[in-house]
Amino acid sequence: MASFSAASPPDLLLAATPEEDDGSQRGLLRTAWDFSFRMVLRYIKNSYKDDPFRTFLEVCLIGFIIWYMTKQKYNIGNNEIELSEKEIDELVDDWKPEPLVPELTDFERETLDKAALLDGPNGTKVRLASGNGKALLNFASYNFLGFIDNPDFEKRAIETLRKYGVGSCGPPGFYGTLDVHMELEKHLAAFVGHSAAILYSQAFTTILSVIPCFSKRGDIIVADEAVNFSLQQAIALSRSKVYWYKHNDMADLERVLQDVNKQLTGRRGKNALPRKFIVTEGLFHNTGDISPLKDLVELKHRYKFRIILDESLSFGVLGKRGAGLTDHFNVDPHEVDLLIGALSYAIGASGGFCCADKDLVEHQRLSGLGYCFSASMPGILAVAASDAIRALESNPEGHFASMRENASLLQSLLKRIPGLQVEGALESPLMHIRLTPETLVRMKRSGGAWTKTDIDRVLAELVEEAQKDGVFLTRAMYVDEHERLLPNSSIRLCVSCSHTRKDIEKCAHAIKNAVSRVTSKKR
Repeated sequence: MASFSAASPPDLLLAATPEEDDGSQRGLLRTAWDFSFRMVLRYIKNSYKDDPFRTFLEVCLIGFIIWYMTKQKYNIGNNEIELSEKEIDELVDDWKPEPLVPELTDFERETLDKAALLDGPNGTKVRLASGNGKALLNFASYNFLGFIDNPDFEKRAIETLRKYGVGSCGPPGFYGTLDVHMELEKHLAAFVGHSAAILYSQAFTTILSVIPCFSKRGDIIVADEAVNFSLQQAIALSRSKVYWYKHNDMADLERVLQDVNKQLTGRRGKNALPRKFIVTEGLFHNTGDISPLKDLVELKHRYKFRIILDESLSFGVLGKRGAGLTDHFNVDPHEVDLLIGALSYAIGASGGFCCADKDLVEHQRLSGLGYCFSASMPGILAVAASDAIRALESNPEGHFASMRENASLLQSLLKRIPGLQVEGALESPLMHIRLTPETLVRMKRSGGAWTKTDIDRVLAELVEEAQKDGVFLTRAMYVDEHERLLPNSSIRLCVSCSHTRKDIEKCAHAIKNAVSRVTSKKR
């Protein structure tokens, strides 16, 4: 019995294990807590005895964490509003989407409704589809050299059409290049006097491609404030840093160039030496003025800039040979780093070009968006442009003498008309006319201020009155909200060498009568 009542050692060990385990665990926890508390206390004493603000900041942070973890979370599902099918249908019926474009004003709709539509080919004389079949003298198109209705060009165009077809249906780099394209590029480079040339299929695309191709983000452009809309868009697309100088004001341009160079002094890093360009036009589309190229070249060298020159209107118009502004001022074309031109104005074809050093031209063949991704110029237009340049080379005086004489005569006659203001260089076949401020004040019966729409409406009436006397004119049109510096409302006149002296006198007489009739009405 004694042996049975006495427990063996293993039995005693098993019986004591739960109690001893509980006691040992509590002891370990108490020891760990004491140790942690002493460590935290020591850390606080040692770390924060000289920095009470740090202690306060961390206490606030701990309090914020506790508050954020315990606060009630926002549940979007609890705020849903259930709508019936009828309510949903009513909301859908009441919803009106925002229009993609603003609603046209009465004057804008009237302008579109009265837009001129030609019935037949363009030329020195035109017929309107809305007219009575009577031919009108055309002073609205850029047919400065009379190439649009040249019979020799028409004959060659027909032959080219039969050989090359209507279009190329491919970009220049993808089976869109014809032999006539390469011949025209060589012809243009030789005519202008530059190293090389590249063709683009559209004049507007040419400018939009060339400037962003060379001027990037971080580069600098200093531009004339009166440049045309295509140059404004190209400058915006380049994302360069832009500075503007007063129109044709070389003193203001020099001031801007000095300021730019001062800002770059001491600059370090990636954009320490940005590319710097002066951008301007040869013959300004919005004013009819001519850029002082010699002064521009001098400032270019003095302040280490490059020149980008848009000769869209001046090519085929200015200079002894019609080679543009460099020809007009007898300046080496290589002084202009990028010379942009159009074949859709005086030349009477379509498309544009850029003359530059060979490496700059080859760069455009890989990076010029308008060159890489637009179908190339139709062969018929390339041949027409080549024929026009040959005509200028063979008989420059035959075209330019009469054109400039007609332009000078028309300007002198228009300046004699009371109440009319004429803007444009004497050598320019493009000019703008508008009513003088005094005339507008005299016409306003109420004495209130004239709005731009009011002036545009008066000029539209003037165009209609001239049309009654057999002269076709047009207002200068602008995308008002996108113009950086909106030009004053005007009527744009284009003089051609095909106009006779009698045509010029008839135009001036028609404008004089139109001004007299329109200004006699009180508003």
